[in-house]
Amino acid sequence: MAVSRRDIFVGKNESISPNSVIKRRSPDSDEEGQIRTPLIKPKNVDRIFPMKRLSMTLLSIFSGICCCFFLLVLTISALLSYFYRIHIKREHKYTASVKPAYPMGKPKKSIDLRYYAQLLGLELSTHKVITQDGFVIDIKHLTDPKRTEPTIRPVLMLHGLLQSSGAFLTGGYKSLAYMLVKNGYDVWLGNNRCGFNPQHIEYDPSDYRMWDWDLTEMCRYDLTAMIDQIFKITGFSGKLSLVGHSQGTSQIVMFLSNSMGINYADKIENCTLLAPAIFGGPMLNQKLFIKFMRFLPDPMFDLFFGRRAFIPILISLRNMMYKSRMYGLASYSMFSYLFDSNDYKWDVSLRDIHFLFSPVYQSTKLMKWWLKGHGFKMGRPIMSTDSSWFRGDTPRMLLIIGGADTLVDGKMFYDYALNKEPFMKDKVESLFVEGYNHLDVLWSDDIQDTVGKRMLKFLDGE
Repeated sequence: MAVSRRDIFVGKNESISPNSVIKRRSPDSDEEGQIRTPLIKPKNVDRIFPMKRLSMTLLSIFSGICCCFFLLVLTISALLSYFYRIHIKREHKYTASVKPAYPMGKPKKSIDLRYYAQLLGLELSTHKVITQDGFVIDIKHLTDPKRTEPTIRPVLMLHGLLQSSGAFLTGGYKSLAYMLVKNGYDVWLGNNRCGFNPQHIEYDPSDYRMWDWDLTEMCRYDLTAMIDQIFKITGFSGKLSLVGHSQGTSQIVMFLSNSMGINYADKIENCTLLAPAIFGGPMLNQKLFIKFMRFLPDPMFDLFFGRRAFIPILISLRNMMYKSRMYGLASYSMFSYLFDSNDYKWDVSLRDIHFLFSPVYQSTKLMKWWLKGHGFKMGRPIMSTDSSWFRGDTPRMLLIIGGADTLVDGKMFYDYALNKEPFMKDKVESLFVEGYNHLDVLWSDDIQDTVGKRMLKFLDGE
């Protein structure tokens, strides 16, 4: 039986309708990670003719084999690159840790994000919301139970491609999320559609229609749903702040642009963009696998990667192997190889923990959007430059730009906003951090000193 939006619960302790068929989570099950039976039973989908079903099944089998082969080649390449850098070139450049990340040393590995919040003396609750196009997504509310004073304003944090809300918190005491909570902000960690547990009120995950979306829908529906839900839950009457990393910054900028036709300016005070992914960087013309995926004709791309989730075996491997050291090494090697980054500025003891909350389910259409459509091309933006992007009521923006980030070109976006957008000359600021790569803006050991202090001043209106 289908459910209405009223049947979805908005807090972990709130009562729910018996008709919503929401399955209660067992005490030892995880909140963030394992794929489970859909939260909501989908409606009866349209009947698919037997021949079409057979062809779709054969396509799925073939694309699955191709994806496994592609993943194998990519993993081997990433590991070889890692061992070459570390053991041949001897690139050991780790910096001494500034302070402990957790109260009792390195914590155990868990895919329950609440565990890491509780180690910090914080509480983490989950709130469900249904988007206008029927996806069930969740947002995490991070709070300090010892705080008695009112918070300043809500801050919604949006993760990057292949990541989840956990990316903002696994740094422990050093994380930006912890810093914001301790400085009086009401912190919300956003998750986009599908994540670790794809749910839709109409479609089943096996239905290709459930995966017919890209960044456009994530801006139009996911972000609006999260913002609306935060205001509904908190009753806050002012404006909230947005913080995004990588794809999260793309989501924010497109959301605020004229191209979306959405005007939420009266609900947003300011935006902090970590590694703004608006203009592509030089790495895009250097990686062989990117060139391979980009130049595949559309029919071949669909044949190779399918029309549903993008390489879904990644999530299955994560669910089976997350406790092993091999998973942490493989994940880091993969991200390092894909994004041309390293862990030299991190607290290396946290490296495995950072990758516990990635990858997540993405649609193949989204990956195609990034690689072949409106997304990344070196030196070109994700939106057309034929007309102005922003309006006079666009909120202020702070750009955090890594000097060693070759995946995106944050300086090009800053220059464009400053010189090409008439309404942004007095509204855009930048912080250029020498030596920071694409992931350092999240996990650098000194992130609170290099980025956090400037972010707090910006959020406070200074």
